[in-house]
Amino acid sequence: MLNIDHRIRQAAFKRLETICREYSGDVPWEEIAEPVRFDDSAFFLASKAIGIFKPKQMPDGILSIKTVVPKHGRINIYSDGASDDGGFWYSLESGGLTKPANRQLIISYERKDPIIYFMGVAPGRYFPLWPCYIDSVDIGNEICHVSMRDQLGVMRNVAEPTASYQVDDIEKRYIIREVKTRVHQAEFRARVMQAYSNRCAMTGLPVLQLLEAAHIIPDNHRASTAEVSNGISLSRLHHRAYDAGLVGIDPDFKVHLNEELLATKDGPLLESMKQLNGQQISLPRNSKQRPNREALELRYQQFLNK
Repeated sequence: MLNIDHRIRQAAFKRLETICREYSGDVPWEEIAEPVRFDDSAFFLASKAIGIFKPKQMPDGILSIKTVVPKHGRINIYSDGASDDGGFWYSLESGGLTKPANRQLIISYERKDPIIYFMGVAPGRYFPLWPCYIDSVDIGNEICHVSMRDQLGVMRNVAEPTASYQVDDIEKRYIIREVKTRVHQAEFRARVMQAYSNRCAMTGLPVLQLLEAAHIIPDNHRASTAEVSNGISLSRLHHRAYDAGLVGIDPDFKVHLNEELLATKDGPLLESMKQLNGQQISLPRNSKQRPNREALELRYQQFLNK
């Protein structure tokens, strides 16, 4: 039978799987802050006030670490970032071993506990990485190194608390690249969603779980950028239509449906989409975040020639 530490971790990972099915790696704090039912009580995944977190039900060690993207005007107290070998540097609490949180983190490091890394991708938005492992701790510089690269399970975000699966260098490089790609995508989505006030630019749909960040210049194109001006907030349906060339957006921000779609007659959903033809999309208030007109022109010409 699993001890309480493993049971809490398994319950936490299961909760994360549920959350991440609803959100595309860009999770609002309100979802993370919801208590997780456990036996006759409940525990939390993280704390809003602190970065290194241990639920009260857990005897020792930590469950999660968290970094934040501060609101405009606030100072970011963290110095965390990606490392050269595919993991992440994470700042300990100032004060070294005098701080209980640091001592608990070292316990998890020594035991090789699987933990959660809530990586801030925008104010109030997080990209959960799990299972993560603490590779090293430098008390003098008050920093530790965290990675997922030795766990193939990260590819499915499935936690194996006692896993010891070893991978070769090719697999490690693939996992490292995949993790970085996921973080990049989550950051891009979060910034685009913020720019468009969590609404679909075509329809105004305000349901975050149904929204995606569409690239104007596709992510795999050499001219693509991670700037918000290369993204548009769209519902999943309209994103698919945009990527399929069924819908285009011209440099004046007007929506165009292709002739085949306009000629098709099939129920109220399609009719509502037809009403978008000739309408202008909603734009971010910040002019620097609005769609790049040159990128729109390039993509629109592809739509016309399809």
